[in-house]
Amino acid sequence: MKRITCEEFEQELREALAHLYAPDYRPSETFYALVGCDPQGGALAVQTAVIHVIEGLEPPAGTPPTAQTRLVFDLLHDRFVLKLTQEETAEHLHVSLSSVQRGQREAVHVLARAIWERGRAQGLMAEEHPQEDQPPAGEHRRPDWRSQMKQELASLQSIDPNRVADVTETLQSVMELESALVPASDVRLEVGYVQPDLVAVVHPSALRQTLIAAVGRLARHAAPGPITIFARLGEGNAKITLRGSIAEGHELTAQDLVRDILVPDETTVEARIEGDHAFLWINAPSLGQVTVLAVDDNPDMHHFYRRCATGTRYRIVHATGGREALEKVKASSPDVVVLDVMLPDVDGWKLLMQLHEDPATRPIPIIVCSVVREEELAMALGAALHLSKPIEPRRFVEALDQVCSQASAKGPAASPNIAAID
Repeated sequence: MKRITCEEFEQELREALAHLYAPDYRPSETFYALVGCDPQGGALAVQTAVIHVIEGLEPPAGTPPTAQTRLVFDLLHDRFVLKLTQEETAEHLHVSLSSVQRGQREAVHVLARAIWERGRAQGLMAEEHPQEDQPPAGEHRRPDWRSQMKQELASLQSIDPNRVADVTETLQSVMELESALVPASDVRLEVGYVQPDLVAVVHPSALRQTLIAAVGRLARHAAPGPITIFARLGEGNAKITLRGSIAEGHELTAQDLVRDILVPDETTVEARIEGDHAFLWINAPSLGQVTVLAVDDNPDMHHFYRRCATGTRYRIVHATGGREALEKVKASSPDVVVLDVMLPDVDGWKLLMQLHEDPATRPIPIIVCSVVREEELAMALGAALHLSKPIEPRRFVEALDQVCSQASAKGPAASPNIAAID
């Protein structure tokens, strides 16, 4: 019987799931053994065994619906036990289709890892990272650190695929390591402009490690002066820039700055040297390209809106009161405002009127989302749409789609931000 690696098994598992209900499908002998079924049972035995493994992943009663274990189980159960399509699964779980597509990849990885770990005791597993060149007898084998790091990054994302990184918080955690990352007394680390509420769709630990590696690399070659970090939204990505001076007469190349810096999937690191300055760019996918300012003093609603927007083009920015909302509207020009009229510091209806009457903010569509069921009043005061709490995730995203579509149809003059993004 062939011994296989986890990566090989995961690929075979994906193939098996794609043909799970095909009557003539026959996986390898090793696959039968790993899922615990008799090859003589054919396709039906594979179906039964895989379903049994999936059902074994069901978390205990009382597990929160947003817990990762619950999300993984629900997705696997809907897709491969209930046999729902991806579109039907998205509707059933109240998430976007892209969230299902991304979540399925991660859920299958979790399923493969669970089965593969169980197979260790059976001796069916090959080394996860076999070395092509075996060292001489008695010589210590040097670990393949790149493979280990890639595995760690993949593991972080598979354990918590919906975790995202607040770029400001991540940069602050890196700044706390300044004395270790920048040991030279005449070189310092500083933060320049960082766009507020910038969120990257990557595990915060993974982004932090990439930043640590980039800062450390630049610091080793830096001339006296600052290494400055900037972060902003650009072309749908959270773009983090590192800029610093390098010693005169250097022989450093851009490749030297990025060599061996490992990054998560869909994240890139680039470098350029211009005279005596070096630049490093880290590009990670952002949470969304359309900025939505959610004005609500309830922090649970902020988390709810962000969960709804995960996997969509929408990026949620939060304000807890009317005064903060006005400041953020002026500073970031959001594409949509979602407004709760029950605010602690100002009357939400007056805020709606103020935003609608101001020529600078009138083009921004406002969705009133409140327990106050005054739809006619909301529309009369300038709201584009009224939603009554509680609201389903799918309906929230549909509402954003609706007002963005209406704003785009009015033309660039009416809504420059949305027109530019669309």
